[in-house]
Order: sequence, then C-alpha cells, then structure tokens
Amino acid sequence: MRGQLEFFSLAGAKAKFSEVLKKARKTDVVITKNGVPHAVLIDYERYRKIMNFLDQVYDLYLLEVGDPSLHGEVSQKELLQEDIEEV
Repeated sequence: MRGQLEFFSLAGAKAKFSEVLKKARKTDVVITKNGVPHAVLIDYERYRKIMNFLDQVYDLYLLEVGDPSLHGEVSQKELLQEDIEEV
C-alpha cells in the first residue's frame, strides 16, 4: 500500500469530488456508505499496473496448473469471480 488511506463518506465525496480525485492521485481513497467501506478510488495509472500484474499472475497460474475451464470444472469467469470475492 502507498501509505495512509483517506476516508470520505459518500455525501462528502459527492460534495468534494474534485478534491477527492486530487487525493486519489497520491493515496487510496475509501468511500464509505453508512460508515462502512463501500468502494475505493485509486489513481488510474496504479489501476493499470495492478490489472497488468493480475494478468501476468493469472498467466503464470495457467502455465502451472492449466486452464481448469477446459475440463468443464469451472469457467474462467467463475474462477476470476471467486478470486475477487476472496479479496
């Protein structure tokens, strides 16, 4: 993680959206709804790097165990969804 998280309520994020976008360039911004973390706003370049990393890790995973969707056990979409739900 790049450091401290910034927290904004949904109403606060709406009211100060330009400020929230500026903060997201430097740190991760957590948007809360009723006091519960609901979403995270991150810099686009960081998002691209994370997605690229995940693609590479998935490719390495497929090299190691093969594509389970080819055997009818689970689809690629289901496999990725399971991974997302765990995080």
